[in-house]
Amino acid sequence: MSKKVIAIILMVFMIAAVGGCGAKEKMNEKISESVTEGIINKALDGEGKVDLDGDKITIKGEDGEEFNFGEAEWPDSGAAQQIPELNEGTVVSAMNSEQFCMIMLEEIEQSAFDQYLEEIKDQGFTNDSVEFTSDTGYSYSASKDENTMISLMYDSEAQSVTINYEISEE
Repeated sequence: MSKKVIAIILMVFMIAAVGGCGAKEKMNEKISESVTEGIINKALDGEGKVDLDGDKITIKGEDGEEFNFGEAEWPDSGAAQQIPELNEGTVVSAMNSEQFCMIMLEEIEQSAFDQYLEEIKDQGFTNDSVEFTSDTGYSYSASKDENTMISLMYDSEAQSVTINYEISEE
């Protein structure tokens, strides 16, 4: 009987010690990665690898394609490297791969958006352009060539911008 009590007390102390060292968080992260990988692999009939790192989630497919999202900074790789960085406001979300990126920013003044739009147009994104204006928003989409397309959406009430950039495979 006393061996059971000692074993239980030791287990309680070990759990408390491990929980205090951040191991519990690591364990939860690994479990979340494993469950997410299982769901993604089943949905896509393939093998994917998921990496959770704080607010950033990276999904790497069996073909090597990598998607990053949840970052609160302008991506420094993939498709995002091919468009100018909007150096105003705050990045609240970013999703990025080699062929696609979506970046959402807040605290963007109308003048900063207008300047960024001109920068995009100066880079050649003027083919097949479509513009839409409402009381509270503005949308612009255009291609640079057959393989690249960008769309910008500005919400003046929320002072937010969403940038979508896509590179089509030839």
